[in-house]
Amino acid sequence: MLIVHFLRDMFKLYYVANMVDSDGLNINDVVYRKELNSKDNEGFIGFFDWLRADESIIVGIRICYFENQPYNELLRHLPYIRPTFDGKCMELLFGENTYNPDLSGDQDFTNNYVFKSKGGDYLFTFGLDHLTDKELSSLLKYCEALNRDSLQTGH
Repeated sequence: MLIVHFLRDMFKLYYVANMVDSDGLNINDVVYRKELNSKDNEGFIGFFDWLRADESIIVGIRICYFENQPYNELLRHLPYIRPTFDGKCMELLFGENTYNPDLSGDQDFTNNYVFKSKGGDYLFTFGLDHLTDKELSSLLKYCEALNRDSLQTGH
């Protein structure tokens, strides 16, 4: 599972080898609760595309939530997000500035949940089960690996 931690001026990427099915996550002693909207829709709040430099190198993610989702407005105002498709999708590049659009149209939607802290910070989760080993390896260079047990909130 990929976790994107959206902060006001920066983002962080976390990798968890095993899926975490929980209504709460704990990262660095901050508890994040699953947003009711993404919970009610069982994580089906839109789709996402892995942005690829070539067939096996992931360099970013394009998030395309359904128009009625409140997350679109939240993401649109972050300085490191690039709106695309007339503002209907948001792109986050992990380091590189370019990708191959012909290799970047997955329309995946697995394990896509939104969590929010009391302080107003957000975590977005994305399933990785459709990535090849090479793609996953290319993604991991941007991520801090977390142990599944360390994410437990105790509630």
